[in-house]
Amino acid sequence: MTEKTRSSRFGSILCLVAALYFFGVVAYALMNSAEFANGTARLIRYILAPGAIGLVLALCAVFLSDEGRLTVGVSAVSLLAALFAFEAYLTIKIIPGRLGLVGFVGDDVSVEEYKENLPPGRTMKHVNDELDTQLLESAYLAPMPGDKMLLCSVLGEPVTYTPDRLGFRNPPSVFENDVNVMLLGDSFSEGFCLREGEHLADKLRQDIPSLLNTGHRGIGPLYQLAVLGRYGPEFQPDLTIFSFFAGNDWRNLERELEKPWLREALDPAVDFGPIEHPDQSELTAPVISGWWAETTLSWGDYLRAQRVFRNFLALQKTAEILGIHYPKATDENPVFADVLIRAKQITSQWDGEIVIVYVPTVSRYMGLVAQPFIHDPLRVLVKDAAAQAGLDVIDLTDVIEMQEDPASYYAPDSHFNEAGAELAARAITEGLRQRNLIEQ
Repeated sequence: MTEKTRSSRFGSILCLVAALYFFGVVAYALMNSAEFANGTARLIRYILAPGAIGLVLALCAVFLSDEGRLTVGVSAVSLLAALFAFEAYLTIKIIPGRLGLVGFVGDDVSVEEYKENLPPGRTMKHVNDELDTQLLESAYLAPMPGDKMLLCSVLGEPVTYTPDRLGFRNPPSVFENDVNVMLLGDSFSEGFCLREGEHLADKLRQDIPSLLNTGHRGIGPLYQLAVLGRYGPEFQPDLTIFSFFAGNDWRNLERELEKPWLREALDPAVDFGPIEHPDQSELTAPVISGWWAETTLSWGDYLRAQRVFRNFLALQKTAEILGIHYPKATDENPVFADVLIRAKQITSQWDGEIVIVYVPTVSRYMGLVAQPFIHDPLRVLVKDAAAQAGLDVIDLTDVIEMQEDPASYYAPDSHFNEAGAELAARAITEGLRQRNLIEQ
């Protein structure tokens, strides 16, 4: 084989290797077409653009001159190598901040005192799945009351709280007087990875002292409805704040509809169950102890939970910086409007008010290329559903966007940091005052 022939073959191989990567992107998008090939922007980003690049590289491998193949092949593979090197740098850079999601702690930190409650990364939906819950009235909707919980960690230091008598994150004093406001929501409401005094509920309490926080990580709109139906009639708050997080609540709703015991929340005749379950700790102990036995609070837990390898191959962090990483597509789901209508029916039992708070994702504010056209369709769906239910929406999107560096109000784990919680609380409080829902 001559030197020229070897050079030609090597150039063709390099072109085809690069082409295969882009064809792989297209193949993955097609296999998940409902999420990545839905709508013009995603079709261009995940199908047409990488497909065209792959096709051009494949044609170069066949039709270019020997020198041309080698030049294009070396350039393409070098560019991909540089992108993957940059992706590796970004991945390594964020890992210390993200390890807190799985509660990564140092070897000198004991976690024994937290093992009576949920380990990081586990939710009450997981508990009910393990217990094969069939009826809403028998479901456990809050963590173990009174047992200290490891919420996450910050640079190896535990962030914890002790749930109240119901299992939620509130100071004991919240039950000393009438509850005026109930906060429903997921980890943003729970105050993920924020210490006491730093999270959203505590920031809201500066203006609304009698606020009952029922937020819990991993829950969606249907679960929030179940929480409202169980605890709302007991406390009869003047106002209920129903939070919607754009990052995963739409998908959470889809998954929650697959659970018969949660679907019951839409039934006007359902029994939501008692606010306290004396047997909860006893019946959930085997599940929780089993999880703790499997939990290492280590890098391994993080790598398994975060799909690091898949995201690395997708160059996700690099795409976020460029502003071309698009969230999965969302289709219309009329059940969300049904959830809000049902929530309004429940609060009307005691003449209570209800308002929706829309929480945007940090990805909306990241990247060199602005991408509101990707995020706004879900925002519109939420507002349309609220309009059907006759409910107002306090939208935090523009409030955050007006800041000099919107992304700086989010922590590395993509939840609010303390500044974000403070900003959100001010915006919510102002929105409530404008609607005369709380005192001026």
